[in-house]
Amino acid sequence: MTLETVVDRSLSLLGYPAAACTLADRLLPSEHLELDVAPSARIATGCLCRGSIDLAPRTRLSRGCILNGDVSVGRRTNLEPKCELIGDVSIGRYCAIARECTFQEPNHETQRPSLQNKLYADVLDSELESTTKGPITVGNDVWIGARATVLSGVTIGDGAIVGAGAIVTDDVEPYAVVAGVPAERVSWRFPEPVREKLLELEWWNWDERTIRANRDFFERDLTGPEDVPTVDEGRVTEPPTRDLEGRSPPLQE
Repeated sequence: MTLETVVDRSLSLLGYPAAACTLADRLLPSEHLELDVAPSARIATGCLCRGSIDLAPRTRLSRGCILNGDVSVGRRTNLEPKCELIGDVSIGRYCAIARECTFQEPNHETQRPSLQNKLYADVLDSELESTTKGPITVGNDVWIGARATVLSGVTIGDGAIVGAGAIVTDDVEPYAVVAGVPAERVSWRFPEPVREKLLELEWWNWDERTIRANRDFFERDLTGPEDVPTVDEGRVTEPPTRDLEGRSPPLQE
């Protein structure tokens, strides 16, 4: 059993505590494991991390997740059990990734006589290069349903929803709802004026004090652009308060 295997298994059983990660950085070559984990990030036992892993504050990896490659996960994004992020994968802030989702950036070379990496490594003492269409990029405030698969070269825009079991082979527009195999847009989360205003607002870049100060915004249904705060010279301006029947007052001319 190699040192890398021993360290991998030990860290997985321990849940990647800070002291053990520091020791692993010293023992292992950076191409095997390079961890940049915020103190408030949480990694459950049974996870496996290899490569260059960057976990922002308040991220959470549930039991059995595998991160292998050049992987970054943004602030307060949650990965539910048994998600796999393989290759060059970047996930934004405040995303909800359901159980058993797969993000697969590298793919098999198909023009050689064999498709199996192990044959080339063990029998031929050679290497079967992987192919790729590019990194996988997931925006902010994205919800990906259980057992969805996102493939090489895909960009998923801010606020999008990917249905359970979908296979995403093409880019997903911001605030689109996609489903199916291959995934296609089935609806939008909000009307276009609301989408445009949310993309301008970029609330996921606010600090948590500002988010708390705008609690009313986060707890309302967004039916029109008047429901979204405006950005005025770097300050967030609240939308008008709804009346008792849930309606917003008309916009002032």
